[in-house]
Amino acid sequence: MIPSASTIAAVHHPSGRERLLKAARALFLLKGLDAVTVDDICLAASTSKGGFYHHFRNKEDVFLLVALEELGRELESLVHAVPGTRNAGSADALLLDLWSWTPRRPRARRRVRNMHRRALKGLSGPSRVEAERGGGRAGGDREAQAMLALLLGTGLIARRALVSQAYAGGREQRKAAAG
Repeated sequence: MIPSASTIAAVHHPSGRERLLKAARALFLLKGLDAVTVDDICLAASTSKGGFYHHFRNKEDVFLLVALEELGRELESLVHAVPGTRNAGSADALLLDLWSWTPRRPRARRRVRNMHRRALKGLSGPSRVEAERGGGRAGGDREAQAMLALLLGTGLIARRALVSQAYAGGREQRKAAAG
C-alpha cells in the first residue's frame, strides 16, 4: 500500500501543536518552568502567539502536558523495569518542577494522582513471570508490594533529580568561578 501525500506530510511536517510541545519540552529542560515564556516557546517552535493560544490556554497547560508525559514515561519504565537497569535522568529538572508546581494546582494534582493509580494497577497485577505461568500470586499482599514499589520508584526518581540538579548547579558555579 502506498501512503497518501497527507500521510507523508504528517510524518515529515509535525503539526503546530507538536512543534510547540517539542519546543516547550526542550526549553523547560534547559531553563526550567519559571524562566520560560510563551514568547520563548513560540520562537523555538516557529509559531505565532495566536498559534500557541489556538492550542493551549497558557504556559502552564503546556508544562502540565509535557511534564505528565515525562512522568508517564518514568512510571511506565518503573512498571516494566528490568532488575538491574536504570533510566537516564534527562528530564530530572522537569520532574522536579512538576513536583514543586503540582501541589498548588488541583487539576494537575488530579492528573498526577491518576497516573500514579494506573502505575499502581500495573504494578499490582501479576508479574510477567507469574503471567507466563498462567496465574497470579495468592494473597492480598500484591497491592502492598506494588504500593511500596511505586513509592520507592518515585522516591528514587526524585532523589536522582535532586542529585542531578545539585551537580548541574555546582558545575555552573565552577564555570562562573573559572571565567
